[in-house]
Amino acid sequence: MRLRALLETDALGLRLLGGQDELDRTVRGVMTTDLRDPSRYLSGGELVLTGLAWRRDAGDSEPFVRILAGAGVAGLAAGEAELGDIPADLVEACDHHRLPLFAVHETVAFATITEHVVRQVSGERAGDLAAVVDRHRRLMTSGPAGGGPEVVLDLLTSDLDLRAWVLSPTGRQIAGAGAPLPGPLGATLAGHHLAATRTGRRAPHRAAVAGTTYSLFPIRNTGRGAVPAARDVRESVLSDWLLAVEADASDWPAARLDLLQGVTQLIAVERDRREAARTVRRRLAQEVLELVQAGAAPAEIAARLRVAAPVLLPGLGVAPQWQVVVARVDWTAADA
Repeated sequence: MRLRALLETDALGLRLLGGQDELDRTVRGVMTTDLRDPSRYLSGGELVLTGLAWRRDAGDSEPFVRILAGAGVAGLAAGEAELGDIPADLVEACDHHRLPLFAVHETVAFATITEHVVRQVSGERAGDLAAVVDRHRRLMTSGPAGGGPEVVLDLLTSDLDLRAWVLSPTGRQIAGAGAPLPGPLGATLAGHHLAATRTGRRAPHRAAVAGTTYSLFPIRNTGRGAVPAARDVRESVLSDWLLAVEADASDWPAARLDLLQGVTQLIAVERDRREAARTVRRRLAQEVLELVQAGAAPAEIAARLRVAAPVLLPGLGVAPQWQVVVARVDWTAADA
């Protein structure tokens, strides 16, 4: 957001005292301080809020403003609650260093300004990230140059401070930003997702594990938050990936939910690409199983396995030992 946008919001109670020509500066954050030297806590682009407790006499304003200007802050907002009118020496120092200065009316809490700035800046960052996600989606759709789901998960972490992981239906981690999920947490989250999906609840699903809240987003191509038809639930819960985000999405604005939905659609493209690569292997495996089910001679089955081995197990280099495993999923009568 721009500094001038602050003056357009009457509820903030800001009055411009200097720096009219600098109002196009970008605000990237907000900080409240009464330290005489807050430089160690500044990274540039902040709107600095101060109650002026650092000022003991007129000589304190110049070094304080010089430190702020050197740190590259966007502007300074001084509260009128403590001293009433903003001291002239502070106005002069800000004018000398070309630092925009605002007066904050005594009836306006710094928390009100902080919440407004954070909300605006976060919304803009989410919009910028949404554009990045869309661009990355197009790259992945056209080919593997997009870098896979890890790239967009890294963006969620760096731009929105959201840690997220892509999990299989059993909880196996497929992708993630930073450290992997500890221990059996992936399986636990997958279990929560499975239970919520089978009840037909609308996504994202909320799961609280060991005092931490996660939001679980299904990765599928059925549209935003759609719940699979009853006849499809069994198939979807055993095949769909899920995106586990370390955050409570229940109070998120629509823009952020849309962003995460875009992320799941992007990851679905990668899943489809991987599924396509497995098509040949699955077809060969299916042919072998059909021979077994039909009661074919062991020699015929062995011959087919020798042909299929280089595709089913590429790079193995030796003849594998095969074991046929049969599994069945039992559903309760309530889910039938």
